Amino acid sequence: MPTTTNRHELRRQATRDALREVALAKFADQGFDNVTVAEVAAEVGVTERTFYRHFPTKESILFQDYESRLDWLATALAVRPADEPIFDSVLAATRSFPYDLEIVHQAAVLRTSLISGQRVADHLRIVQASFTEVFIDFIRTRLPDRPDIDLFAAVAGNSLAGALVAAVEVWGQTGCTEDVEDLVNRSVDILRTGLVELA
Repeated sequence: MPTTTNRHELRRQATRDALREVALAKFADQGFDNVTVAEVAAEVGVTERTFYRHFPTKESILFQDYESRLDWLATALAVRPADEPIFDSVLAATRSFPYDLEIVHQAAVLRTSLISGQRVADHLRIVQASFTEVFIDFIRTRLPDRPDIDLFAAVAGNSLAGALVAAVEVWGQTGCTEDVEDLVNRSVDILRTGLVELA
């Protein structure tokens, strides 16, 4: 039998999912700028305040597929074997996320079709910075004795976050027709080869 905490969490997740689904459907039907937070909240049967407990902005719904991965990613990286190569740990952790591909697909398509490229870029900088922090912490933990660990972790963390965000955005921009996991693998392989073509 679920505990009170579990029931509360299940109810909270159900409300969050309902807000996201209603908002995405309304964005697709009416256009992003023509839908208000009040309308989304009312359709779900909650207040605007409840909406903002789940999403800091209306725009954040379009990026929720990224943001929901942050806590999961930190936890998934923490349980990877200590002797596993960092690239392999990152790929295994990203593959382990239990995402709904249809929701990810819908959000990616809506991002590219409903809001300006500048708005997407601005929000992705925030998302990428959050991923970067997760990777930096992971790399510092994995390689604590490296003499130049601060610089190394910063470069590697920024590069890995950039590769993952780029892979998902390219997937969205190309109509989500490619295999997103394949794009993520290829983006990490580009880093793994050291971008030798640029040398």
